[in-house]
Amino acid sequence: MKKIFNKIKNNIFLTDLIFIIFNIFLNIIFYIFNIRFRLWFIILIIIISILGFIIGIIQLLYKASENKKTIIIFSLLYVVCMIIFIIIVMPFINFVSFFCYRPEHTVILDGKKYVAVVNSFLYVDVDYYDYYGPLLMGTKVRVHGYFGEGGFDPFVNFNNVNNVEYTYYDSNEKIISKKEERFIRDDDGNIIDRDIYEKDINNENKFNENDNYILPEQEEVLYEKKFNETILRFGKVDSGLGQNILVHVLRSKDNGKNFYVISDDLIKVSDEAKFVFLNENLGFAISTGKIFLKQNVNSIYVTNDSGKTFQSSNFKYENDNVTYLDVVDLPYFEKDTLKIKCSAYQFNSDIGKYEDKELIFISNDNGLNWELDK
Repeated sequence: MKKIFNKIKNNIFLTDLIFIIFNIFLNIIFYIFNIRFRLWFIILIIIISILGFIIGIIQLLYKASENKKTIIIFSLLYVVCMIIFIIIVMPFINFVSFFCYRPEHTVILDGKKYVAVVNSFLYVDVDYYDYYGPLLMGTKVRVHGYFGEGGFDPFVNFNNVNNVEYTYYDSNEKIISKKEERFIRDDDGNIIDRDIYEKDINNENKFNENDNYILPEQEEVLYEKKFNETILRFGKVDSGLGQNILVHVLRSKDNGKNFYVISDDLIKVSDEAKFVFLNENLGFAISTGKIFLKQNVNSIYVTNDSGKTFQSSNFKYENDNVTYLDVVDLPYFEKDTLKIKCSAYQFNSDIGKYEDKELIFISNDNGLNWELDK
């Protein structure tokens, strides 16, 4: 072992050359099996190779020259010049690194460990590769995550993340599935819930015109209301992740003999959602029973055209101590005024503790906007 160490010490340039050739050969072998070194280890190999080259050249000159003092002075000047050169080009290196450097993180996604490579400039994109330990990773993208606009690292500044779109690939980098994950936060920025929706990669929630005719027994009925010869029905189309379902509205104008899809698009609600049609045009789908006041979350959908299109209801209620409202009952008409009963869990200073306070909201535009009934 001592002899080997002495040979390496006395032949640094040759050892460095062998080290470089060995790593190039090793990388070629790894790439055949879709494996490569992690970025930090590649940088370490490059630094060792450069230092070995510089020291090896100095050693060769020292051995070849009879004037050892001159070689020592020359070597010192050479090292000083290299340091000055590095200082001069450092701003350029930093500038290039700002645009080219892609930080790596070891993360867990869907219960599997990946190496996540972040590319964040105008948009934040993350590629997930197979994890093979602290030194190695895969070469093919297994999952791609789109975290939205901005120039941040989502694994360092997770508070900047509101939703993520994931695209999953097979071993040939062909798309096999997609899903979207939306985070619901409280006033302090803590995640209190998340909404997960699995996308149809083949049809993206669009329907073939030939599929618009649906037999009643072919679709699970969630709610049905009859108005003379017209029957309106909320039907379940598919299940989604996170206890969500995709629904739409079917209509029959012949007393239930034939049903047709009337909705232009699917809407996503929880599997505990409640539905109601108050007349042939006005209907509601209440997703979770909670109305988040400061989050961009569709809690209540309203339709004014029998279910053809849906919009999200907007609640105007200001209370710094209330994050969300609970829907107590479905919307209803009282003396031609559209109302909905809700409750807010808030502090009652009179009794010195928290309690549910009943709130009645009214709408003057058929459920699009709601204001507190005074």
